[in-house]
Amino acid sequence: MTALLAAFTAVNPFHLAWGGPATAVLVGVTIALITVAAAVVPRRRANRIFTALIGVVLLAAWCAVSIVGLRFSGPQRDLTVVEGGGYRLVVVEGHAFVDVVYSVHLRRGSGPLTQDSLVWQGLAEGAPPAQVRFAGDPATDRAVEVVAGPGCGYRSTFDSLTLGVDPVHRPLRLDGC
Repeated sequence: MTALLAAFTAVNPFHLAWGGPATAVLVGVTIALITVAAAVVPRRRANRIFTALIGVVLLAAWCAVSIVGLRFSGPQRDLTVVEGGGYRLVVVEGHAFVDVVYSVHLRRGSGPLTQDSLVWQGLAEGAPPAQVRFAGDPATDRAVEVVAGPGCGYRSTFDSLTLGVDPVHRPLRLDGC
């Protein structure tokens, strides 16, 4: 059951904000449960100990990878918020190693069912977007726009149930769109 929950949170079809940490925890629990189940199967004590050691090493490796992966993005803070129709467009300042990176997220809800989808991801050392807005009525048009600079406008649509954004924009250069 935990393996199914881990797979569901890894896929994260509803773009829940806590999907990454939940996946890390559930995969760790799955590794621990499989290790316990597999360690009782062998009849010889040496095989049980060997199976348990392999499981402990896998769990320790998973914990290390998860901690590095969850800490990789560094601290984030919300800079500006544009609200419309129960949705929020948020400009987020984050860090990739030592560089400041800006992104735009579409959010809905609060608490444990908060949804969060990436709309636009800037490059390291780039400027924050000049403007973010909903194109039309968010409830019916389901479109967002990000203006990153002069002549650099990006438009995306989103699904009202899953909050999936199409397309997610990731510019390739600082000097152009």
